[in-house]
Amino acid sequence: MTGTMQNLVTSHYETKIAGICRHITINWLKTTTAQGVSVTIDDPACKYTCEVKLNPWSFWKRRGMKSFEVCGHRGEVFWDLLSAKYNVGPEPQQGYFVAIVCDGEMVLLLGDKTKEAYSQTRAKPAAVEATLLSRKEHVFGKKHFITKAQFGETGKAHDIVIECQTTAPRAPYLRISVDKQLLVQIKNLEWKFRGNQTVQVDGIPVEVFWDVHNWIFNSGSRRHSNANATFMFTTCSGTETSPKKKSNAINWSGDLNGNISVMKLAGTRSLNLAKDMANLSGSSLMLHAWRSE
Repeated sequence: MTGTMQNLVTSHYETKIAGICRHITINWLKTTTAQGVSVTIDDPACKYTCEVKLNPWSFWKRRGMKSFEVCGHRGEVFWDLLSAKYNVGPEPQQGYFVAIVCDGEMVLLLGDKTKEAYSQTRAKPAAVEATLLSRKEHVFGKKHFITKAQFGETGKAHDIVIECQTTAPRAPYLRISVDKQLLVQIKNLEWKFRGNQTVQVDGIPVEVFWDVHNWIFNSGSRRHSNANATFMFTTCSGTETSPKKKSNAINWSGDLNGNISVMKLAGTRSLNLAKDMANLSGSSLMLHAWRSE
C-alpha cells in the first residue's frame, strides 16, 4: 500500500463541451512530498490531461491557467488554490476553485470561490450543468470510517459513518449510518462479508454494497495491515423499492435497473466496477476503507 494509493480522490463528471456530451475526470492526489490535481477530458477523437503539481516551495503554481483544444474548440483550465484549506485528504474543503471553460462557457466549476472564478475566467454559465457520475475515495480509521456524500443532483451533503467490528471478543458486525440514522446493520458478518441492501436517503433509493472479506479472513496474515474493505453507494433513479429491501447477494452478477452489471465478483476478493461508470442510471460513491492500526 503506497502513499499515493492512500491519498487519491477521483471524480467523474459528464458535461457538454462544444455541444457534445463528454466525460471529465478530476484526480486529487497527495503524497509525502507534494500534492496536486489533474483534469482529464475524454473524447472519442482526442484526449487532454492538465496536471497541476504543487510542491511546498512552488507557490506560484497554486494559481494559473492552461489552454487545450478538443475537436477544434478552444478551452481553458483555470485554478486558484492559494487559499485552499484541507483536512486529512488531498481534496480542498474550501477557499479554492477549479474551472473548465470552453467557447466562453463554464462547463465545470469546482470549489466555493464561485464569484472569483467567473470574474477571472469571464465565462458565462453553461446551458447544461455538469453531472457527477461517480466518485472514488480512500478513508481511514480503526473501527469507524467517515465521509460525506450527496445523493441526487440537488440536496445537501450527508454524513456517512461506517462502523465495522471484525476482531474478538465481540462477534463481527457491520453498521452503516447516514446523518446518525442507522440504515444498514449486518450481524454474523463472517457469513455475510459480501452483500448489498437498498436504503432510502432523501426519498431516493440508494443501493449499498459491501465487501469486507479481507478484514474477516486476513486478520492473522501479514497482509492484514495492507488489506482494505470496499463499499459502494449507488443511486437507483426511478426504482421503486422499500426502505430496507434486502438482497440475497453474496454473489453480484445481476444488473441494476436493467443496466450494466456494476459488480462482478466471480470469486475475487474485491469489488470490480464496470469499465464505463457513465452507463449507470444514477451517481455512485466507492470507498476503499483502510485500517490505521
